Amino acid sequence: MDGAIPGRAGWISQIASRWFVRLMVITGIAQFISSSIRPLLTYESLAAGAGPFEVGLVAAAFSTLALAAAIPMGKAVDRRGETGFLIMGGVLVATTLVALMAPVNLVVLGVCSAGLGLGHLSLVAAGQTLIAKGSQPERREMRFATLTTVNAVAQIVGPAVTGFIIGQVPSTPQSVALHVPRSNLVLAFAAGLAVVATISAISLRLRPGALIARPAPQASPRRRAFSAVMKLPAVPTAMLASLTVLTCVDLLSAYLPVFGQQHGLSVRTVGLLLATQGVASMLIRFWMLRLIARFSRRRLLMGTMALAALSVASIPLWGMTSDPVPGLFVAMCLAGLGLGVGQPATMAWVAAQTPATLRGTAVSIRLSGNRLGLILVPICAGSLAGALGLAAVFWLPATLLVLSVFLVRRSEVGSHEREG
Repeated sequence: MDGAIPGRAGWISQIASRWFVRLMVITGIAQFISSSIRPLLTYESLAAGAGPFEVGLVAAAFSTLALAAAIPMGKAVDRRGETGFLIMGGVLVATTLVALMAPVNLVVLGVCSAGLGLGHLSLVAAGQTLIAKGSQPERREMRFATLTTVNAVAQIVGPAVTGFIIGQVPSTPQSVALHVPRSNLVLAFAAGLAVVATISAISLRLRPGALIARPAPQASPRRRAFSAVMKLPAVPTAMLASLTVLTCVDLLSAYLPVFGQQHGLSVRTVGLLLATQGVASMLIRFWMLRLIARFSRRRLLMGTMALAALSVASIPLWGMTSDPVPGLFVAMCLAGLGLGVGQPATMAWVAAQTPATLRGTAVSIRLSGNRLGLILVPICAGSLAGALGLAAVFWLPATLLVLSVFLVRRSEVGSHEREG
């Protein structure tokens, strides 16, 4: 059938390259570590006596150093290439995970959260830039969709592994001596994976394969790079949509454990809820290109963000029922469907709008905006939770999603895909 999405063999041929497979190993490990360790940091914070506001601070620390470093790092990636930053990110993540095995308090948790965030940024910025610059235009969207599908799989497995290993967390800080029980097993496993990612990054540097045929890294004038990217059509709106979706996913990872502890849910149940969101996000990404062709990128973004807003806003309401678990699984499934499109759609959108010499900078600006949201929104959510109750943590990102729907509606995103 003309215009059909390629079948399985066509899909494999679209993405198959040795460098891309190695990059997906690095990407999957980076997302697995983020998805498995960040809920663990929440439980460690609760065990150390943290309330909702302190949990928000530890969650925000993940993005503090990353925010300061994002744009300079993106420019450096444009100038010096990506593989060195993949190696640096892997080493930093592994070192931070080892440090978390020592006795911790809230300050140490915040510092380690910041180090983990900086290492994760280095891996993500370099990886996305490598796809943006190393892929032909006809393969770029498929590769970004593959990247986010790999992320979704890791987002499924990460919380489930943490929940399976830890099981039930004691409800009082006094019942935990130094760590959440068996947390060091999770940390050791994640640190081992970080070493694997670092080795894969080193192999990309020593044996780049098809990447060696690319032109040498070039950078546009430093002072004009930021303004040049932000003046591109609809890019600020794409970045805001990306920020809103990622912030919502982050708040679910940080505060669903708090919600679960208040309502007597085990770590295993919370892990399965987060994994359900990841499964739904992965499934919708398999159909994303068909949905874009059918509805246009703008309509798809609007519809999925609206679905996510309703689903996330319903979470506190399910907590009022006698048995919230079935309703929570439905809400997390719908939230995953709603949140699954935002990241790959905005990645490909920004890459398509940006000249090759600015793509590293564009990726870093998008990530910098994400990190700013990941600092401000958790702090605001934690403050609102202290004043208005935990429900505010879920209603705040739902409100931001609705706002993004209206802004995307006014933009030109997706207007040309329908005709093309």
